[in-house]
Amino acid sequence: MASSENLKIALLGLGRAGKFHIQSIQSIPGISLRCVVDVDESLAKRLAKELECNYATNVDGPLGQEDIDAVIVASPTHEHYGQILAALEAGKAVFTEKPLGSSLEEIDTCFGLAKRSGLPLFVGFNRRFDPSFSGLACGVKEGQVGVLQMLRVTSRDSPLPTMDYIKTSHGIFHDCIVHDFDMLRFITGEDPVEIYSVGSSFVEGISALGDLDNVLVALKYDGGMIASIDVNRFSSYGYDQRIEVFGSNGMLQAENRSPVSTVLSSGEGLLRPTIEHSFPTRYREAYRRELVVFSDCLREGTPLPVTHEDVRMSFILSELGEQSHREGRSLHVSDHPALT
Repeated sequence: MASSENLKIALLGLGRAGKFHIQSIQSIPGISLRCVVDVDESLAKRLAKELECNYATNVDGPLGQEDIDAVIVASPTHEHYGQILAALEAGKAVFTEKPLGSSLEEIDTCFGLAKRSGLPLFVGFNRRFDPSFSGLACGVKEGQVGVLQMLRVTSRDSPLPTMDYIKTSHGIFHDCIVHDFDMLRFITGEDPVEIYSVGSSFVEGISALGDLDNVLVALKYDGGMIASIDVNRFSSYGYDQRIEVFGSNGMLQAENRSPVSTVLSSGEGLLRPTIEHSFPTRYREAYRRELVVFSDCLREGTPLPVTHEDVRMSFILSELGEQSHREGRSLHVSDHPALT
């Protein structure tokens, strides 16, 4: 498409992900929302009226429209794979929330079709676009901390997801920790050689589903660097997202963000405001920035920031992390069937 043209979007899914994509679209010049799609017709119709666009209850209509350039896949997880393929087959560029699918085969199929079609397939690993995290990664690449020795990622969710969501989430490794694996790759540019995971459940409903809500992952890299990821499904004090990188010349940290920066100092000590409550506000700027980059990929032909290999390795590490916990032992990454 010409760089001067508006990018015309169809949004698939009007749940919590779809709603913050609407906010991003409305704030970006040159991107227009042409159609919203959701199985809940009353919801789709109401939002379409508010947004002054068309609506549909399935993808067939918008995918057949010549005036739509791309789709954003923000539908429930189990619908992603089929909708991505349908959009690519219809000649539409695709921006999708993770996951692309439930297996490496599905991931490879999606990227294979995108390559044959000459269409961008943009995977929304949104944390790469957060100003704090991307700044930290840039500092590492510039050598600010010297030789990397230790990297720590903390991701503690807020609020506690519903059990209906947990049931279809594909488990904490593929739903949550996959983002942290992607951040490690984004920051270091390397893949680990060994992985070990331990986990437990403190939430009765999650335990009943055979899932975990409290996980620690340790990873070892060639050259001696080690990394840790600690994840929890519920943080009572807010959405806790931090990264620390330690090296031979110093340390880089990306700390939590608060809606306000006012601090009360008194005889009783320091009183700081609470951190962001949940991901839509914590990553508001990241969601906006990734849509801007997606637009640039279509208009200017700039390279996709998240590659096929990035998505494959994050999935592989999620599988290995889950297997390590299940078997109670460390695993060599190179032993995964897809890498042998």
